[in-house]
Amino acid sequence: MHIKQIWSYIPEHIVPIRELNEVLGLNNAQTKVLEKIHGLKQVRQDRDGDLASLLGRVLTQVVNNPEVAPNSIKYIIYCHTIQENFPFPMKVLQVLKRTYGLQHAIAFSLTQQNCASGLIALNVAETLLPSLEADDHILILTGEKTFSPVVQLIPNTTVMGEASAAVLVGNKGNGSRVVGLTSVTLGQFCNVLTGTPQILREFQEIYTPRLCEAIVAAVEQAGLTLQDIRYIVPHNVNLSSWKKVAIRLSYPLERIYTSNVQEIGHCFCSDPFINLQAILEQKLLQPEEYYLLVTVGLGVTFSVAVMQYAGIGGDGRDHRIDGFFEQAQVGVNGPA
Repeated sequence: MHIKQIWSYIPEHIVPIRELNEVLGLNNAQTKVLEKIHGLKQVRQDRDGDLASLLGRVLTQVVNNPEVAPNSIKYIIYCHTIQENFPFPMKVLQVLKRTYGLQHAIAFSLTQQNCASGLIALNVAETLLPSLEADDHILILTGEKTFSPVVQLIPNTTVMGEASAAVLVGNKGNGSRVVGLTSVTLGQFCNVLTGTPQILREFQEIYTPRLCEAIVAAVEQAGLTLQDIRYIVPHNVNLSSWKKVAIRLSYPLERIYTSNVQEIGHCFCSDPFINLQAILEQKLLQPEEYYLLVTVGLGVTFSVAVMQYAGIGGDGRDHRIDGFFEQAQVGVNGPA
């Protein structure tokens, strides 16, 4: 399976973290922690549009791309963190399908793994692709609105921003080959933000070591070592957590793509795909080099995809991938 193309939309409107103090109920000390320790400077907001508009920005790019036949898209998987992110009885996916000529596609959502749902969608796509024709595709769609302070702030951790992404996957072609996927869910932390202070402390204690364990497991299952990994392409939760991961793994921080942390904040499920698009546009990967897509969803799910950049002329379906999925245990600018 290959990630063949990525499109993204990052709103132009910039909101400095400091301007959100009153909305998010933050004092100056809390803001300084977000800015100075976590490396969060600003977020983006699409102030002129609703959720359909935010997602439509990337769907417009997809259907207008001359290299993509819209009727080849057989499934649309919309990945979102907020379980109910549009009001009843609105049906956003059905409206988008009609608007962009994708009525033929089967559309559904993934949300159970929160911000890790985008990478979990790769697993689902791998299951669906064998039933399709060789030139058919699946579109993974991400993007959410920060419509309430409750969904925009993870206390003492990150601030959420608005952006959207679309990822075209298929059995063969240009792009990046999916070598393996490891996902580990620790259900005891399902209520980490609403549970007891003890649960929150335990989560903070296990976050870095368990994330590093998932990264190492994914790399080893792929028959590789960390020295083989050219880049870690992460979610934008904050800079401090990735510094801890780099130290624990003895992995160079400059090869963990963190530039977008301060530029756009944490954009729910979109971060890894936006960061990957930035790396590819800057030509930071050479054909045959390996990289990791890494994210964490509260609840808590650690998800790591091992990828190989194929450049021009992907080599089709990699049958070894089935074994890696079976082993899964069910977070704009140049380099930092």
